[in-house]
Amino acid sequence: MTARSDHDSVGERETAPPPHAVPVCPVSLRMNEMAAMLNAELADHLLYDGFEIQRFDDAEHGTGMMAFLSRRADRTVDCYVEPGLRLDRRMYGIGGGLRSWNETVFDAASLDVAEDGVAVHVAFTDVDGHPIDIAIDDRDGTPRRRGALLAPVGAGIDRPVSLMLVWMPQFDLVRDVRDREPMIRIDGEVAAVGRLPGAGVHHRHLIKYAAGLRIVEFNRDLDAPATAGGPGSVELTQDGRAVSAVSATSGGSVAQVAFTPAFPDLRRVDAGDERAGEWRIGVDGRTLTGGTWTVAGAADRAEVHLIVTRRWRPRGLPWLMRVVTTVIPVFRRWPTSYAWRATMPSVDGAMRSRWERTRTEDGAQYRQATGS
Repeated sequence: MTARSDHDSVGERETAPPPHAVPVCPVSLRMNEMAAMLNAELADHLLYDGFEIQRFDDAEHGTGMMAFLSRRADRTVDCYVEPGLRLDRRMYGIGGGLRSWNETVFDAASLDVAEDGVAVHVAFTDVDGHPIDIAIDDRDGTPRRRGALLAPVGAGIDRPVSLMLVWMPQFDLVRDVRDREPMIRIDGEVAAVGRLPGAGVHHRHLIKYAAGLRIVEFNRDLDAPATAGGPGSVELTQDGRAVSAVSATSGGSVAQVAFTPAFPDLRRVDAGDERAGEWRIGVDGRTLTGGTWTVAGAADRAEVHLIVTRRWRPRGLPWLMRVVTTVIPVFRRWPTSYAWRATMPSVDGAMRSRWERTRTEDGAQYRQATGS
């Protein structure tokens, strides 16, 4: 199997598979790691509506920092990457898409998540010549109780190339520490961040951070299926004729998409046949989302449809995070705005596939609640 551009994945379907042939199953799975991240939405800045800082320290990406700024006018993203980092630009097509990619020597570049809080200092110059300076430190000697959160990154992707799930097993909000206010300056001017209602009770800033992130991509465009040597490890049924699960590993964690019943070999789906089932995807045994799958056979092709129907269902969140993810439903429901369709010709053809958004999660409720 080879790859095709314009959001196409590729595979081949034979009409008479050998008895012991590997099943044709159009599923791939990737997982990457990120050491730490910190982000916030800006409340009143005319040029930018938010920022994110990321730190990497692994064999695949290397060691270093990157930062991106999202523009208020069109939601496009400018990325700033330390020399030597090996990052995939397609991972940053969020919002209105990638506007610029800049290899940047930072004047300051640190992001450390400790038991008692987070400390970050990042300084660089943006593509328009504006100095950017972000300094935050809420460490106070008290160990934090953190929660596990599925980041709603996918809610803001207009043109998805995968179902991207960013799992944050150690997530928290910056604490309000006396005489140590977060400092965010753009072109020498202080930029305010959004606010959670009730700050006098919870004493948190709407500045989010996490450590040990896992980034999962299900059926990324241009990836060959796992059964054809693409990303992911395949688990077959006992008779070897169907795929029960596909998994991926990174940083000691395991992501898996499992099918009930097992996903059939597309070469064995005859014209007029219809198969259906359910799928779930998770990390380290925690289900993140899932949905339904259908396969319909025709004389010259097989049609595959994956729909995300399962909302994220958090467990064990601290009270503030539980309230926020309940009152602002985009946190839980955004995966259900995704669907994937594929067509595989019966003989010697390239499979065409594409992710699509079935509805838009525009974030208006979140912005209204937080003033961002």
